Amino acid sequence: MKIIFFFTCLLFASITGAQLLTVSAGTDLTIVSGTIFRTENLTLTPSANFIISNNTLNKSAAITHTSSNPYISSVYQFTNNTDPYSGSVQFNYADGAELNGIPENTLTLNVHNGTSWVSYPGTVTRDGTNNFVLTTGLAAVNLNELTLANSSTPLPLIWLSFTVTRQNQTALLQWATAQEQNTRNFVIEQSRNGINWTGIGALPAAGNSVTTSNYSYVHTTPVRGLNYYRILQTDMDNRNSYSDIKTLRFTTADETFTILVNPVTNNVLTVQVNTATGLALYTTDGKLLWQRQVNAGTKYIDVSRYAKGVYLLKANSAVQKIMIQ
Repeated sequence: MKIIFFFTCLLFASITGAQLLTVSAGTDLTIVSGTIFRTENLTLTPSANFIISNNTLNKSAAITHTSSNPYISSVYQFTNNTDPYSGSVQFNYADGAELNGIPENTLTLNVHNGTSWVSYPGTVTRDGTNNFVLTTGLAAVNLNELTLANSSTPLPLIWLSFTVTRQNQTALLQWATAQEQNTRNFVIEQSRNGINWTGIGALPAAGNSVTTSNYSYVHTTPVRGLNYYRILQTDMDNRNSYSDIKTLRFTTADETFTILVNPVTNNVLTVQVNTATGLALYTTDGKLLWQRQVNAGTKYIDVSRYAKGVYLLKANSAVQKIMIQ
């Protein structure tokens, strides 16, 4: 089956990351030459028909392929290499922490083609007022990961992972780095609204390392309700970078799970599971639709296959109504 794409894309997003586009196996999505394809802050305008097959486009704060260049905390990742792409790429960004201390006038499109990172400093328009970098004249580029980077300075740290899980009434933060160069420390930050942040602890960094380094921190006094967490890394030259943002909700101890967004409007049911349990989704007349054993943490359940209406989410004796819109 082939789909000709003119403007609209399917969007799934969350605080912790985003799945922006999925093209299932056996389906081709064709972006017609000259069509403006925009998803979040990435805009592709192909100069020849661009076909995406059996692929998913995600957004993250960290790269998956090792790079020696400092990059911004905004990365677009295809799960598989795309067919060759020709045309222009516009990459919008936010001022502040997302820049990771990189001067705006040095931002350059960097693309991993499945084998290596390639910088494209050719025909570039940098707009520091409207916060975008437009790169034109790309020819037959395989897209795997895309970001904006400064190709002149080695990257002090490469983030591998960051997770936050509930342990009774405390939050366990765990993160790992792939390499570190002259790193000084990590400051653990917490927020109640995702805007105003407070440092709640600090750990020394490895300094210099070319192997995986693992870190953990226990937050013993999370607030009731939703907690936001991130890690601020600072190196010896006072450059810094942020991890992705993670969330964790704390409720009363006897609540097995909490529905974080209700009604559901983006086809993804987000549930905070407080203790390992079995979750099951039913129709209001008792028909079982979905069932799975889950561990504690934030869970994302795809409900796109179900019709709009009221459903029941159950775990042991706990039952909550949800509305899918």
